[in-house]
Amino acid sequence: MTIFQLSASYFLWHYTVAWGDVLRLYRNFSWFFWNFFSIGLLSETLLSPWHRLHEGSNDTTGGLLGSIILNLILRCIGFLARVCTILTGLVALFLLSFFFLVFLALWPFLPFLIVIFIIQGLIGLVVF
Repeated sequence: MTIFQLSASYFLWHYTVAWGDVLRLYRNFSWFFWNFFSIGLLSETLLSPWHRLHEGSNDTTGGLLGSIILNLILRCIGFLARVCTILTGLVALFLLSFFFLVFLALWPFLPFLIVIFIIQGLIGLVVF
């Protein structure tokens, strides 16, 4: 009798409480990816020099022009590195959302798929 109570409790959980748990799980994963790739912070500092490197200028014209060019190159390197990281993070978030939607579409059918796979396995053992 206990096995029937357990299966009834599982189905009740699966079709009621689990939906909120799955949505919280998605929210936690998306928060992790957003913060792991620092998308917000990198967006704010998009035009900053790479690792805050900068060249001070001398009083001469050649020193000033050289420092401007070097600072421009460092900003371009920082921009490219940040854009690549932001794009990687956005792709990870997109893939997470896509697989989450697929998982959400399959979620109602998972208990039935488990039963079907168990029955197929037992049939395969008998035929073998």
